[in-house]
Amino acid sequence: MERIAEPELMERKEQVISYAKADFSEGENKLINQINNFLINKNICLDENKLIVDLGCGPGNISEKLSLKWPKADVVGIDGSKEMIRIAELNKKNSPNRCQLKNLRYLCADIKSLKTSEISREKNISLLVSNSLIHHITYLDDFFNCIDKLSSNITINFHKDLKRPNSEKLALELKEKCAEKYNDILTNDYYASLMASYTLQELKNFIFDNKLSSLEVFEEGDQYLVIYGKV
Repeated sequence: MERIAEPELMERKEQVISYAKADFSEGENKLINQINNFLINKNICLDENKLIVDLGCGPGNISEKLSLKWPKADVVGIDGSKEMIRIAELNKKNSPNRCQLKNLRYLCADIKSLKTSEISREKNISLLVSNSLIHHITYLDDFFNCIDKLSSNITINFHKDLKRPNSEKLALELKEKCAEKYNDILTNDYYASLMASYTLQELKNFIFDNKLSSLEVFEEGDQYLVIYGKV
């Protein structure tokens, strides 16, 4: 099935509000646990000298969970949508855990022009994370160029995204399942995201063609792809 690109940013207010109000906690908690297990296996400790960056942070759901999981590290959530960053800041302010989120801050920036110095002048990034970001990027070069620029020899990358279904029939079936839990705005956005997602082979080919063999990519179930490792 051919890929159909979607807008790179979520800017419409009703779209942002629907996304921010939805409960994605099950998948988000699973991602945090996956990252934690990966770091434990690599014997990596995220203490007060470490910097975690959440690319495409949206309303800050993952950013807050990263902040709470690793309270001694600095956490920066980055998104190109001003409306998303506004909601993320508001969520942080109104969070019942706000006193524990002092290590978290947000930055509105386009990943295609983002520089490490905009994030921190003192620290290299120890953990670079994204969740459901890659399918928003029109060209894979822009995503991989971004993580390459932001990464140093200590940076662990961990990126999770949707996988494009093999057929429109399967995409519509997944859309119907989504509709059982979420409103029309989220359901339509989810379908558009499925159509805009990449396949395992597309990511593998890009990684091979661009000599990024230190990065691994695998399928998680029948709906997700995970990229991890060092650039």
